[in-house]
Amino acid sequence: MDIDLVSYFAVLIAGAALTAGVGVILRRSGQSILEEEYPADRAAGLTKLVVVGFQLATFGVLALISTVNVPVDGFAQTVVTKLGVVLLILGVAYGLTLRVLARLRDSHHRAQLDEDFQAAMRARS
Repeated sequence: MDIDLVSYFAVLIAGAALTAGVGVILRRSGQSILEEEYPADRAAGLTKLVVVGFQLATFGVLALISTVNVPVDGFAQTVVTKLGVVLLILGVAYGLTLRVLARLRDSHHRAQLDEDFQAAMRARS
């Protein structure tokens, strides 16, 4: 079997496992972030939507990375280099996704504060 094909599949399998694992962690942490402002069922639904977006984007990038030729020597260096890039991208995607979840939480909190303020102003008049 061709060494490039083996490295291609090795990167795909390892990257898919890493992406799936990070997705599970993201779902748990994201849901706890959103449960600060949303009911549990709504927080779970929003978190699933955001995590699916995270996984689709990172699986797409993983597929692209697995096909790129890197200027290194040997099978092991190729796989390690590509996995390093995958890990960096996963870290950035994880951080961005947490930021999206925090913005969802904060925008709901701001809307709730605004609603409370408007109700207090109506009660005053």
